[in-house]
Amino acid sequence: MDFLLGLLVLAGTFARIAEGERWTIIQPQAASELFIFLAAAATVGSRLFPLPALAATATLDALEHWHALGGVGIHVAFMICTFMVAAHGPRRAWGFVVAAAFFAQMVFMSWSLGWWWGHAFVMVAGMSALLPAALGAAARSRRATVAALQARADAAERSREAEARKLRAEERLRVARDLHDSVAHQIAVMNLNAAVASQALPEQPEDATRALVTVREAGRAVIASIGELLSGLREGDWDEREQRYDIDDLRQLVKEFSTLLPAVNLKVQPTAASARTVDAVPYLVIREGLTNAYKHGNHEAPVTVRLERLAHAWSVRVVNGAGDDTSHVVEGFGIQGMRERVSATGGQLHVSRSNGLFVLTAQVPEKGQEL
Repeated sequence: MDFLLGLLVLAGTFARIAEGERWTIIQPQAASELFIFLAAAATVGSRLFPLPALAATATLDALEHWHALGGVGIHVAFMICTFMVAAHGPRRAWGFVVAAAFFAQMVFMSWSLGWWWGHAFVMVAGMSALLPAALGAAARSRRATVAALQARADAAERSREAEARKLRAEERLRVARDLHDSVAHQIAVMNLNAAVASQALPEQPEDATRALVTVREAGRAVIASIGELLSGLREGDWDEREQRYDIDDLRQLVKEFSTLLPAVNLKVQPTAASARTVDAVPYLVIREGLTNAYKHGNHEAPVTVRLERLAHAWSVRVVNGAGDDTSHVVEGFGIQGMRERVSATGGQLHVSRSNGLFVLTAQVPEKGQEL
């Protein structure tokens, strides 16, 4: 493209109408016309070096007022270089450079006309600098606008990708959390009752039979829970599921664990008992607390479960004997999942170990409420 601009400059000098209105190439009439090649070269390099190119062509154009160097081609080169300065020149300098070129054009043209400032040629000379400068400024503005739009589009694309990665991570955590909640305590029930059945089978076959029935029921519950989870994932109504439990469900849960932990004590405060139903998160926190007590706690120590309904929240406290004397708390996937679940509702969950006790407490806002 820039090479074609150089040819345009040369054509302004050597392509002329002659011999009965026919275009032809006129050979240089004087050695001074060879300066047109310098102007053409400056034009070709004006995109990369706009200021030096304009300086060279403006100088040649000014010298035209004293000596013929290349005719129209020199001035065409000057206009092209003015455009390149406005379009590609330094952001802070191009305006001053164009203003200087405009002033010089008018001064030299006025001087050549005997300082006749009102002559039309003076205005034409000034416009020959302003017009390409205006076009160059418009090109610069368009390029900046396109670059800004592209940058915003790239930023939006990066934001969408980051949001997609975040959503995928959240979905993975949620699947893992729900899968753990659906399976963990049922597996604990199956594990213990299988052990009871194996010990009781030789001498107490009836107890072994009851234990195996419990194992079978727990297995069915696991299959049903996983089926519900997969159904929610496939059918797209996972977010719409809002499971609720009643006080009888909570008592049944404690009864199941009383086989595993003989000294389980459930304390439901009157405010909670009057509600009849229990939100899913407090129920799952209690279930995780009992599962954690069975998996890691002292089975001979008492386990206390306390549920209270405050003004706009549920208060849960599970206390069990720790399995060892250390005060360090290692949070497994179950506690981590419960913490994420409680945090998602705007609540708080705390765990601690001291004096041989493991304490889990949670404050869970009722649905639609805040702490």
